Amino acid sequence: MTHPGAHPRWVTLEGANGVGKTHLARLLRARLDGAVLLEELPDAAPDRLPGQVIAALAADGDPFLRTGHPLTETLALLALAVRRREETPAAAVAIEDRGGDSVAVYQALTLAEPTGTDPYPLALCLLALADRWRPRADLTVLVTADETTRYARWSTRLGRPLTSTERRRAHAVARLYEQIAADDPGRYLVLDLAQHTTEQALSVLTSAIGALTSPAGVPS
Repeated sequence: MTHPGAHPRWVTLEGANGVGKTHLARLLRARLDGAVLLEELPDAAPDRLPGQVIAALAADGDPFLRTGHPLTETLALLALAVRRREETPAAAVAIEDRGGDSVAVYQALTLAEPTGTDPYPLALCLLALADRWRPRADLTVLVTADETTRYARWSTRLGRPLTSTERRRAHAVARLYEQIAADDPGRYLVLDLAQHTTEQALSVLTSAIGALTSPAGVPS
């Protein structure tokens, strides 16, 4: 591992709602010495700027943070993602629960909705914009799981059944993530939790992070 205080290795966990990445991120943080966890923006403390921005976007109760002003939402969320990189605490490894990729995927779908256009080119444009404003993660992990499991977990988190509209959008989110990852395999480590136990998934992640943080890429 690198020493605390050095520029951290940045690991971002991405994925659709209910995939299990937040649980995985917390377990990973507990396993890695000198790691810090940056929880996803909807969980930001309400007394700080990120939490205040998210509260404003969520004021209408839309779990996708849609206020009817998609360009403003997109720029605000991208700015928060950039600010997070600028305020990185001293750590050996920074584990980010959602980053610029989530902004790109979710906001591309929102921007494409009024006209029914293909969200994929929009997502690529937003990814490129995010890459200009903040360094790309050293490791971006796309966490996937079967649809039934994702819906059940997300419903539990919301405390209610998902609406048909939420299910359709959640399906579109997962497919867009997968399309982007398939077309740019060098950017992503895809981790399917339908094919791995939690312990196996943690082993894969710790090995990948070890390869980043050790000399000559040799796992620690």
